[in-house]
Amino acid sequence: MTATAAPFGLRPIGRLGGGTIETRAYPILSSESTRICYGDVVKLTDAGATTTIQKDTGTTTATPIGIFLGCQFIDLNSKQLTFSQQWSGAANTEGMAFVVDDPTALFAIQADSTVNNDDLAANAALVQGASNADLSISRVSLDISTAATTATLPLRIVDWLGGYNGDEYGTAFPIMVARFNAGHQLSLIAAGSTAAAPSAA
Repeated sequence: MTATAAPFGLRPIGRLGGGTIETRAYPILSSESTRICYGDVVKLTDAGATTTIQKDTGTTTATPIGIFLGCQFIDLNSKQLTFSQQWSGAANTEGMAFVVDDPTALFAIQADSTVNNDDLAANAALVQGASNADLSISRVSLDISTAATTATLPLRIVDWLGGYNGDEYGTAFPIMVARFNAGHQLSLIAAGSTAAAPSAA
């Protein structure tokens, strides 16, 4: 049971319809100066001659490619290949970010207040808390006060973790199951629509 607000970002737990979760490696440039931690929402951004993974700081709108699960890079000081749960923002080289980029991925995320029954299947915004650099984890949570039918909100609430009979139902800061709702850069789109392409840096 969750009686304390201790957000941990987005943690993949499955796929809508079942199946395995896969990760994909995307480049992250040495010029990317923003810290990114395990569980943060990330997007692909146009960086001129190439693209780079960047933290998606959107709240009511977002254009994610997926969820950041760590990275590898050549450390500036040791010159060694290094694996980490965070991109520190230092100018390390040959960076690759590991991302769950499936638009149908389900993930666990803590709500920032009590969730009511009529919030299920609603859309909601993100709360972009500052990541924990010491633990290398995200502090993103679900903004339950925004739960609505608004189509452009980035999250869709699916269930309480464990369902109605689980420990999270009725708690003060429940852990919810959610999925991306709008703006995913790999989502299928209707004919004549425009995909959420990498944005210009």
